[in-house]
Amino acid sequence: MNTTEFIIMRHGLPEQADCLLGRTNPPLTTIGWQQMYRSSAALEYDLIISSPRQRCSAFAQQLAQQHQCPCELDDAWQELDFGDWDGMKIQQLWLQDELGYPQYWQQPFVYSPPNGESSQQLLSRMTRAITTLAVKHTGKRLLIISHAGVMRMALAWLLNTHQQRNPHLSRVELDHAAILRFNVFIDQDEQQWPQLQALIPAPPISISRE
Repeated sequence: MNTTEFIIMRHGLPEQADCLLGRTNPPLTTIGWQQMYRSSAALEYDLIISSPRQRCSAFAQQLAQQHQCPCELDDAWQELDFGDWDGMKIQQLWLQDELGYPQYWQQPFVYSPPNGESSQQLLSRMTRAITTLAVKHTGKRLLIISHAGVMRMALAWLLNTHQQRNPHLSRVELDHAAILRFNVFIDQDEQQWPQLQALIPAPPISISRE
């Protein structure tokens, strides 16, 4: 079977969730761990690949150990580097127009975070990773633990909307521990054909009031 299955799961709720988190590296909260275990409970996979950020990698490595599954850390799946904005409060970024965040949100392929990574750079590293993995692990099912920005870019790439302003940012709800599934089929001419399968919200978590 010349098809590779990709299951990309967003990390759970981290500390500093009200901040713009790219290279900023807070751990998961207790709720974040619960969210990820709930989302991954029924998944089947042959290999786990994770962003090296601890809000992804800590869970990925623990899950791999529990299921005796190989696990790799790969920089290609880390979040966009937001440069000077990284770690800042999101509300502050919206309120201070001079910082340029509203313009970036509206046209992310025109504007980039100051001293950060562009959307085109994120798109390029992500698609290179998908192309490589589709060949290297043909016939396998891959669980990738990553970030909202990467998943939104993957969705834009799958639907070929990545040059149409910001629908991947403004028109898609992507909660913590949500899942994006797609296949990549390789034909006899070695051309790759990606196909979206599903965008799955995270199951709800009951929070004790005690």
